[in-house]
Amino acid sequence: MQVESPAALRVQIHRAFDNVEIPTGIEQMRLPKYTGDDSYEMAAALVRRKWDPIPIEVLFYHRESLATLSPLTFHAYLPAYLVACLASDDPLDKHGADIRGYLLFALGNWPHQSEPDRPAETRERLSLLDPKQRDVVANVLRYLESRWNMKDAGELLRNWRAS
Repeated sequence: MQVESPAALRVQIHRAFDNVEIPTGIEQMRLPKYTGDDSYEMAAALVRRKWDPIPIEVLFYHRESLATLSPLTFHAYLPAYLVACLASDDPLDKHGADIRGYLLFALGNWPHQSEPDRPAETRERLSLLDPKQRDVVANVLRYLESRWNMKDAGELLRNWRAS
């Protein structure tokens, strides 16, 4: 299957996610078990904001809290992280590698994760994606595997096809 260009992927992301619901309250943005400062700070930084104008620096700062987001919030801000994964082809850029890694972590269930609730949380986090949005995520994963040799992206893509 052909790997799309970053420009084509950005267009696909916008078409698939431009009308997603934006969370309007911090309390609805986090999974109930995550009550720490980091998840609160992320929710406070994103609440009531449309995804596309959020600066990559803000996304980078909150990258570690992606897995703490409620399904509604993850659905609303996933496109920002997808676009951020495509922001630079420079292997030395200071945001891209971490953003890509944490996004893959939030999208999948990985064998090294020992938390028993993790598979259910991941399924719930991804539950609001419609087929068009899942296809766009798969296209970005294909790009990440091809461009950045991210084996985890390929593994995640194969697991998505199987599910």
